[in-house]
This record gives sequence, C-alpha cells and structure tokens, in this order.
Amino acid sequence: MNAKQIATYVVSLGIGVVLFYLAFSIVDDKEALWENMRSVRWEGIAASFVMGYLAIVSRGLRWGILLEPLGRKAGKARSVHAVAFAYFANTFVPRSGELARCAALNQTDDIPVDELFGTVISERVIDFVFLIVLTGVAVLGNSPAFLELLQGAELPDFSKLVVLAAGGVVALGLILWNRKRLVKLPFAQRIIDFLSGVWNGLNSIRKMKRKGLFLAHTLFIWFMYFFMAWVIFKSFNAVEGISITEALFIMVAGGFGMVIPAPGGVGAYQWAVMSGFMALGYAKEIGLAVANVVWFTQTAMIISMGGIAYIYLLWYRLKKDRT
Repeated sequence: MNAKQIATYVVSLGIGVVLFYLAFSIVDDKEALWENMRSVRWEGIAASFVMGYLAIVSRGLRWGILLEPLGRKAGKARSVHAVAFAYFANTFVPRSGELARCAALNQTDDIPVDELFGTVISERVIDFVFLIVLTGVAVLGNSPAFLELLQGAELPDFSKLVVLAAGGVVALGLILWNRKRLVKLPFAQRIIDFLSGVWNGLNSIRKMKRKGLFLAHTLFIWFMYFFMAWVIFKSFNAVEGISITEALFIMVAGGFGMVIPAPGGVGAYQWAVMSGFMALGYAKEIGLAVANVVWFTQTAMIISMGGIAYIYLLWYRLKKDRT
C-alpha cells in the first residue's frame, strides 16, 4: 500500500470508529447490551454464516453466466473464490473489492480486466434495481418508522454538487470539442481501448443466453441477504416476534449504512441498524446488540472464507505459472 492508500484507509477507519463510538455512547444500559448479545442462540449464528457464504457462491456462479456472451469461460471455483476475495478486500480497503476480483480472475483465467469490470458494472446495475424495489416495499410496509428516520436526518448541501456538475459539463464539452486531437494521443487510445472492453462487458447482460438462471441466482442472492439477518433476528428472544416487513426495513437500513466507506461497514452498519430498530419502537440496547451480532458473524465469514479464497487463488496462479 502506498501513502495515499494508507491515508484513505485511516480516514475511512476513523469514520467507522467514530460512528461505532456514537452508537455505543447513546446506549444507556451497557449491561443490557452485553446481556442481549450473550442471549443469541448459536444455531442462528451458524445458519447466518452459511447463508452469507451461499450468497457469495451464487454471485460467483452468476458472474460466469455474464462472461459467456463475451466468449470467456472462467472456472466456477475460481469465480466463486474471486468474489469471496473481493469481500475480503473490501473489509480492509473500502471499494477495492470489485477491482480486486477482476484482477484475480484476470491472473488465473487470462480474461481482460476491462471486460471483467464491465460485467461487474452490469451486476451492480441489476442489484441496484433490486435494492430500490426492496426499499420501496420496506418503506411502504413501515411508513411511520421511515418518517421517524427522516425526522432525524439532515439533507446534504447540494450547492457543491451543482458546482461540480457544472464543472463536469464544461470539461466534457472541452473534451468533445478537441476529441480529434485527443484520440491521437497514446494515453487516450489506451483509455478508449479500456472503455471499449468495459462496454463489451456491459453488453453481456443483453446478449446472455441463460437469462432465467441469471435471474434465479439474483433472487437467491437477495433471499440469502434477507435470511442471513432474519435467522439472527429470530435467535434473539427480544425480537423473535419481528415481522417480515420490519425485518426487511432493518435489512435495507443496514444496506444503506454499508454505503458509508468504512472498512467492512464497521460503525456505519451498527448505527444504521440500531436507528432502524429504534424507529420500529425497539430499545437502543437490543438494536445495537442485534447489529453487532450480525456484523461480527458476517465479518467472520468474509475474513475466513475470503482468506481461504486468497490462498486458493494464489496456489492456482503459482501452479499455472509452473506449467
């Protein structure tokens, strides 16, 4: 890691630590927090661990379907381990996972990184659509809780975004005005080649033949995301009566908390889930307790399975280089 990467990591970790401290500090009864965490049933934790990894397996297999229209074929095990490694990388360096998994599969299966990255963007578009749909269902099913969350939220200052957007439009106009001269430059040609590969990857979702299987994997992934939290909710006596729509509301809240660039979502996830539980009328102690158990379970899964994935990919690459 260079100095810039280290500084970025320190800042993002600091954000997570501050959010975790804020969530912990507003809990009045610390003993109740620890008691709630200790009360969780271990079978729920084990089931959540397995479901979280099954989502990774399905995501890796789904990736292979997107590669087929490009005439590329990656080993199923390597695709799955590359995705597991991506989650592992994100735990330590936020937003590094997508490039990490593309680089890993490039080294093991010789697929161009630009095409791989294009398929990853396609995946993200589909997943974003599903997230929006689930968010709509969660909001409609829990509108009072959603309104309570909004009351405590502050809208960002959009004036800076307007200035940045205007600057972007001007820059784009200058590039288009001088495009004939720019495309002759060596670095510009490399950028064009890369973007062309990304575009091919994006088009793979339109050209893929096994659309039904792709949709089945997508549905399975999101079902696992829901149930890996649901089984832990049901393992707490204090929240075992939670409804499906309420659990979906908590899942969506936690998902948006993970958007904050903290390593592995630490702090941000706890704050978002605790806020969701409080909006539903639960005590702060139980909200933070559930958030901690879900986060620790999934982080343990990601680090352990991601570590195994890294060792496997490294072994395969060394084996490949020797042959």
